[in-house]
Amino acid sequence: MNHRQLDHPRASLRWPRGAGIVCALMGLGLVTSSLAAVPDRAPAPPPALAAAAADSSRPPSGGGPAPAPQPTHVAPPDARIYLTWHAPYGQPGATDQLVAACGDTSSKDTLYMCFDPGRDAPAFLGFQTTVYFWAATGEPLGEHWKFGEGPDYHGLEVQITPDSVPGVEPARLPSQFHFSGYSSTPSSGKLLMIAADAADQGQPVKARRLYAAARVLVPRPALKTSGCDRPICIEWSIAELGYALGDDAWVNRGPRFVSWNSPGGKICAPLRQFAAPPPWRPPPVKLPQR
Repeated sequence: MNHRQLDHPRASLRWPRGAGIVCALMGLGLVTSSLAAVPDRAPAPPPALAAAAADSSRPPSGGGPAPAPQPTHVAPPDARIYLTWHAPYGQPGATDQLVAACGDTSSKDTLYMCFDPGRDAPAFLGFQTTVYFWAATGEPLGEHWKFGEGPDYHGLEVQITPDSVPGVEPARLPSQFHFSGYSSTPSSGKLLMIAADAADQGQPVKARRLYAAARVLVPRPALKTSGCDRPICIEWSIAELGYALGDDAWVNRGPRFVSWNSPGGKICAPLRQFAAPPPWRPPPVKLPQR
């Protein structure tokens, strides 16, 4: 994995020369302080760097600086993200619930992170995603789920844009730069992933197709670990999908919650309810008085 320097607690990615332009070209959000997990809810997505990405040192043929494009962040209505255990969404064996006993430290359970872009695009240039590990309300996060800080985390194995995933297509990024880091608070853990490609290397994507963004191998806790059997809700909070300069989409729709050691996935119920948009109601109409 191509890690770059990460300062903590004010985590900031120090891009190598040129890599910042790569990520800005795809409209990735600001990474500064983004590894600081929050105990109650995921924060709103950070402002995109699309406008700042315009390279004023390369004026257009007509002369003068290139105008900064207006960024667009609204995802297509059909764009979805999918988080499942054991297999990609829709494939045999895929589930949103996992019950496992403590002690089998030789085993790891696999999370699959897939997306449907909801649109056709000539070039997919990368993504930024955030995954939260939530303890039950009022409970501390078990020690097992504190995988470390920054890019030097342990236990978790993150495979970004994996190949050969049955039933889905790889989100190919030929000249990929990627990064992942972890952080935690007393009641939550946070996994951040970024993958970016050069503007001229992106591969086309199609609507109504599933692409594998990442595969995460989660270790099982040891028997001696405090609170090893406490339930956990894992939420894929948001995915920022980048296609071109100023053209990226923030996607947070879809089956993006899974549970660990929570029969029926009950631990995720409050989070699902919080994430669901309220039903639309017509605005009140003031009737004329007689």
